[in-house]
Amino acid sequence: MRYVPPGLHKQSFTCPRCGVLAQQKWYPLLYDPGDWIAKISEWARAISTEHAGPISTVWDYPLGPFLSQVSELPLRLRQVIESKKDLNMAFCQHCDGFTLWLGDAMIYPRVGEAPPPHEEMPPRIRELYEEARGVLPASPRASAALLRVALEGLLEEAGYRQQRLADRLEKAREDGKLSADTYKLAEVLRYAGNAAAHYEPWKIDPSQGEEDREMVRNLFAFVNEVTEELIAKPRRLEEMARKINEKVRKKRS
Repeated sequence: MRYVPPGLHKQSFTCPRCGVLAQQKWYPLLYDPGDWIAKISEWARAISTEHAGPISTVWDYPLGPFLSQVSELPLRLRQVIESKKDLNMAFCQHCDGFTLWLGDAMIYPRVGEAPPPHEEMPPRIRELYEEARGVLPASPRASAALLRVALEGLLEEAGYRQQRLADRLEKAREDGKLSADTYKLAEVLRYAGNAAAHYEPWKIDPSQGEEDREMVRNLFAFVNEVTEELIAKPRRLEEMARKINEKVRKKRS
């Protein structure tokens, strides 16, 4: 299925909750970092509770120390409403899960813009993958290092537990477990992870912004490709062979 990264006010994107490319329904929320809505409510309750007569202006009612803040309220409320960092919520029309956005940044769930993990990714590897997704907005370099660990874990799950990572990848290719193309993707992932984890002249630098994020987003796709060939495909072939053997045995009996 095609992956469409989440984005503010996009009509559809790949939901980070269910992994399905689905329509999104958006709702604006009020972002009130100074809690001025609560202050206005407190002020209004004080007036309605303690003042029996009509009030022609806010200045007719002495609220003591709190009154000194009244002149700020219209300005503060306008700043809240006109804030550039609007708070928005999008509901996935496939799973009913929601994403929360502050400005143009998705703040919940914390998965960045990386594709969801392969559905047959082993649980321990999935944890690493999701951790890498979570730190992507803050540090592409940390994501790349975690994805290298995930690659190492996938090879161990497939039975390649000895020697250096480069040697294990080569062995998996020689055994026919990795195609030539996927082997090349895994090698790119290994190089990027090494560069991210060590102090080297070239490294993935969070200060580079979108360019490095785009590079790391590709690494997530590489991990999913390796998962497909090392884990998912062998399972499907084994299951297919089992079913065929069962049918053959039934016919013979």
